[in-house]
Amino acid sequence: MSSTVVPLVIAFLGIVGTLVSGLLTQRLAEKAKSKELDRSERQRTEERQYETKRAMVEAVRDCYVMLNTASLDYHSELNNFWYALRSGRATDDLRSRLDDARREHRARYSEAQMRASDDVLAIADDVHRRLSRIYGVLKRLDGGFPPRREGESLEQAHTQIVELWDQLSEMRRIMRQSIGVPADMA
Repeated sequence: MSSTVVPLVIAFLGIVGTLVSGLLTQRLAEKAKSKELDRSERQRTEERQYETKRAMVEAVRDCYVMLNTASLDYHSELNNFWYALRSGRATDDLRSRLDDARREHRARYSEAQMRASDDVLAIADDVHRRLSRIYGVLKRLDGGFPPRREGESLEQAHTQIVELWDQLSEMRRIMRQSIGVPADMA
């Protein structure tokens, strides 16, 4: 090679090297930025999934709290109404309170049908049917209508009201278990 070509080749290689190093640096920076964006996107996705799950758990917990409260209120109003019927002192106010408690329970039970786990829904359904059965008996007795089935009496209604406490406790236990509340925190 001639003495003029060698410096030209060296200069050419220097220029190419400089350009390639710039391109490689840019390419590595783009890769690093892409990895960072992917990592950020994964983190945002995980955070959204966590928040969605937390919101769902919170909605179920709230549903269970409202269903439990409505069930206990309905049960209490049935018991109050039973005492009023037994003493012959059922008033329109007591009838209205009982009907309001029934409506509230039905609303909370309907919500639970959409949110509750199958094991909670099974016990909630049983509680709902028992409450409704007692309500029907007491309302028929209050209205002076004959019982639909044998054994529908004030005494039998009271027995069912008392027995329902165990079902309400079991429903609460299963609800707590469903949302992960340890049994020893009762």
